[in-house]
Amino acid sequence: MGGISTEREISLQTGNQILAALNKDKYIAYAVDTAILAHAKDVGVNSCDLNTLLLNPIYGIPDVVFLALHGKGGEDGSIQGLLELAGIPYTGSGVLASSLAMNKAMTKKLLRMENIPTPEDIVCSRGSDLSTISAQVERQIGFPVIVKPNSQGSTVGCSRVNSGDLLLNAIQEAWVYDQTALLEKYIAGVEITVGLLGDEKPQVLPIIEIQSAKGFYDYEAKYTQGGSSHIIPARISSKAANIARDYAIRTHQIIGCSGVSRVDMIVCEEQPIVLEINTIPGMTPMSLLPDAAKSAGIAFPDLLDRILTITLSKSL
Repeated sequence: MGGISTEREISLQTGNQILAALNKDKYIAYAVDTAILAHAKDVGVNSCDLNTLLLNPIYGIPDVVFLALHGKGGEDGSIQGLLELAGIPYTGSGVLASSLAMNKAMTKKLLRMENIPTPEDIVCSRGSDLSTISAQVERQIGFPVIVKPNSQGSTVGCSRVNSGDLLLNAIQEAWVYDQTALLEKYIAGVEITVGLLGDEKPQVLPIIEIQSAKGFYDYEAKYTQGGSSHIIPARISSKAANIARDYAIRTHQIIGCSGVSRVDMIVCEEQPIVLEINTIPGMTPMSLLPDAAKSAGIAFPDLLDRILTITLSKSL
């Protein structure tokens, strides 16, 4: 948990909540803040020394690592690759699936290839000529647009832009967090999320409707008490719910996710539209996946146990 990404604080909240809730009769658990890798020289640690990162002198090499590391370095396949090299099982998706899911533009390309609807978009790499970008947006997808860093979570650097005069500032803000900005057609509708547990044939958790207090589900709405409401079950038709479940499973399968994921969508006129998939969903007191699990009768410690069991069953 932790790390040095812009989602460090949320990751620490997720990690600490997991650590506190794990069944102490079943697991001996300890926390690792991967920021030690980034500051290795400062503390006299060889950043390639896996023993320093993961070897606890009391318990030895862990049987499994529970990944609660959000953002770059955690959800993009980096820590997964490190653990693969060390031969240590870890929760959640593998290197490729993690990398694909973190890259929103690539995810959307794969979804379109499989005929799963996703908002139209324009990709802007850092340093590209933006002199005609407003006209291009107007011509191809229209305003308003959602501008976001392509490989970033928790809505960091994300903004809704209603007109061309604000577009350049929004793109430059997104570039602060990533080399690529994703300009996505804004679609009005009911925002929902679908949690999944498992591998190729995952269990679909109850669909949650997300209602933001200020109309835009940004970082503040996600992580501020009272910033948003989770409505279970989502107030959508049975037809839309069935389509959403199907899209969630197929997205999970297309990306190659494992263990746990969460697929975010907008339902517009009975049609769910996939926005993105999260391979390490938040586990904070205000997070969506634990709420969905609770609604399905899965208490938080049992949810963690399910995720760990899925991981360990594959490593036997």
